[in-house]
Amino acid sequence: MSNSTDKYCLDLHNYERFPTQEVKVGNIGIGNINPIRLQSMTNVSAMDIENSILQAKRIFDAGADFVRISTPRIMDVESLKNIKKILNDDGYKNPLIADIHFNPAIAEEAAKIVEKIRINPGNYVDKRSVSKKNLYSEKEYNLELEKIHSRILPLIKICKEYGTAIRIGSNHGSLSDRILNRYGNTIEGLVESLIEYLEIFKSENFYNIVVSIKSSDTRTMVKACRLLNAKMLKSSYVFPQHLGVTESGSGDEGRLKSAIGIGSLLADGIGDTIRVSLTEPPENEIAFAKNIADRFQNKEFHYRIVSKLTNTYNPFLNQKRSGIIPHISENYIVIGNYKDIQKTKPDIIYCDDVQNFNPEEKYIVPYKKIKNKNYPDNVFPLFKIDEITPSVFKKYNYFFIEQSTFDFNKEKFKDIYSKYNNNFCIIIDFETTWLTGEMRYVSNLLSGINKQIPLIIKYCPEAIDKESLIAESGIFPGSVLVDGLASGLWLNSNNKSVNPIELSFDLLQSTGLRISKTEFISCPACGRTEYDIENVSKEVKKAFSKLKGLKIAIMGCLVNGPGEMADADYGCVGASKGKVHIYKGKKIILKNIPENQIVEKLKEVIGSGE
Repeated sequence: MSNSTDKYCLDLHNYERFPTQEVKVGNIGIGNINPIRLQSMTNVSAMDIENSILQAKRIFDAGADFVRISTPRIMDVESLKNIKKILNDDGYKNPLIADIHFNPAIAEEAAKIVEKIRINPGNYVDKRSVSKKNLYSEKEYNLELEKIHSRILPLIKICKEYGTAIRIGSNHGSLSDRILNRYGNTIEGLVESLIEYLEIFKSENFYNIVVSIKSSDTRTMVKACRLLNAKMLKSSYVFPQHLGVTESGSGDEGRLKSAIGIGSLLADGIGDTIRVSLTEPPENEIAFAKNIADRFQNKEFHYRIVSKLTNTYNPFLNQKRSGIIPHISENYIVIGNYKDIQKTKPDIIYCDDVQNFNPEEKYIVPYKKIKNKNYPDNVFPLFKIDEITPSVFKKYNYFFIEQSTFDFNKEKFKDIYSKYNNNFCIIIDFETTWLTGEMRYVSNLLSGINKQIPLIIKYCPEAIDKESLIAESGIFPGSVLVDGLASGLWLNSNNKSVNPIELSFDLLQSTGLRISKTEFISCPACGRTEYDIENVSKEVKKAFSKLKGLKIAIMGCLVNGPGEMADADYGCVGASKGKVHIYKGKKIILKNIPENQIVEKLKEVIGSGE
């Protein structure tokens, strides 16, 4: 694993887009100073030419730059040719991308027709992990790389001749046997799987390449993409990155996970083309992708906080960077306003006045409202920074301090905070317009004073509609939650379409920090999916949404399905026309279940604990 000193972005505290080389896909440029490009993928078979064309048109009409089409069989290549011709004749001349797995011959033929090919290092030549082999010798490992190099040469020759671009896409669910044996199913394995292929293409002087690393886990995806950028930066040749959270699901949850994963990297200046993966009609993905991308288009760099060029923590590891609040059993907490409580209660309730306190709940009340009054032990005073004196730290068992970022620089508070840590928590009010960098600045400052002090993010999203609010919240505070920089959230919102308490819990769940309800992962489907995954996903969510802590996966096919759902408790993977295999963990327990029986069978196995 690279260490924390590896540079992966231009400035940790201020936004600046990373300048990659430009790659041409047809007549559309990716990377460099080009806009962030948007794409989606058809979810019907390429052999269904009529519906493939209709879907592609809807995706383009929604604002996509590219449409990707699954091409699992050699016969699908002829369909690609027909789809492209009809689209062009109808005035849709944007580039098409062929999605290839398992068969280099298909990639070579498709590269003669479409403007871009996506290949997966986990299965282009290597096979997936089915081997009993425990270790590759250095000689065996290098022989495999030589075989891959030899097998890629025909594709490189064709792409040079036809001007076809290539995306090398490493996926957490489909690493090869060879990579898994050496690195395990890790961030390092994801990156090395891609770098090996990248070095082969570079050795053959082929540079019309886009790279991507995807995972259904937002933290894995973000940290792997950072590590990839760090390694490319060391090699002095940085290719554009395509970003996406695989199997993010549907509805608000799917959008939030996508906003966190994609938005966190765009906030680092990384990312040149994006795809939001939703288990919904593919054109729905474009509107939300545009919502994310528009927040970074034409954003100019200017200093808001003192620049930081070297990492202040390890951005490639999952770790907690803020202290724990002793009165709450959870490592990450939610504070919520009394007026916002609906079905979901926060860990601590904020009340702006004294009232009849429930002894079963915990409360925060402004200090001036309870000053010189008796109040129960489950009520904690909230101090403004100018109300703090050294005597406060000795007088109160536990309290909260609300302060701004730059109060940390005052020597008075540096001295106090360095002496005390176990009876108070700091709530941050932000002062700049680039909150990701500001929170990193705060975390770094506090680490130098006292690492044990918990930090709470207080934030009010500005968006006025639901999807924009989800996108905004995914970018911040989502982009700092992936690094564990805070001990909790206190969100406020004037937008009645989203409850801020529920959104806080969803943010913590989507970043893997705290599980508060059932977690679902489901893929967006493609031409390899042979059952109605969109409807099945809705039915599964409806049936199992109250099983807190359970993780259930609904996957389209065997390409990424078994790998991406490896840490799920239960799930299903498309097996054949209208049928799925049902899994418990990594093990198949029921085979070829008709799609209209999936929910029933899942109820049986989950209820019986098979």
